[in-house]
Amino acid sequence: MKKTMIALAMVCAAGLTMTMTGLNTAQAAGKTAAPAQDLVIKGKKPALFSHAKHTALGLDCGSCHHDAKHQPITEAAIAGLGKTDGLQCASCHNAKFANAKLQKPMDVFHARCKTCHATGVNGKKGPTGCIVCHTAAAAAPAQADTPAAAPAPAKKKGKAVEGC
Repeated sequence: MKKTMIALAMVCAAGLTMTMTGLNTAQAAGKTAAPAQDLVIKGKKPALFSHAKHTALGLDCGSCHHDAKHQPITEAAIAGLGKTDGLQCASCHNAKFANAKLQKPMDVFHARCKTCHATGVNGKKGPTGCIVCHTAAAAAPAQADTPAAAPAPAKKKGKAVEGC
């Protein structure tokens, strides 16, 4: 009986450890996981996005990422991807997209992000002002040759991108 209880405790501890380090395990195994650093979303007025801030609020991957049928993509499905290109809004929301109002990534972000920020999650609303996302750090010239969502440069406080 004592050996059975010890074995059960070890299995529970292993399960808890794997759950708590799930994203690190996925990264170590070469699977796709949410980036730890802020991303720069390229465009005329680049913006910063933090997966960490959003997941800390309890949002899951499917809150933003969806398939062609607009069904949420699960963390497990994303972890199984070899490449993240299909997760970027512009992979579908482009000139070929059926809804003309959602062909530009900017329109998609503004529709999705501003609506969610205004509505809130778990009683907490997000910022909706331009300068919160469109910062001088996001507009740094080093972003010219980076993919549509790249790690952000070091943050600078204060100035926003002109023209928001």
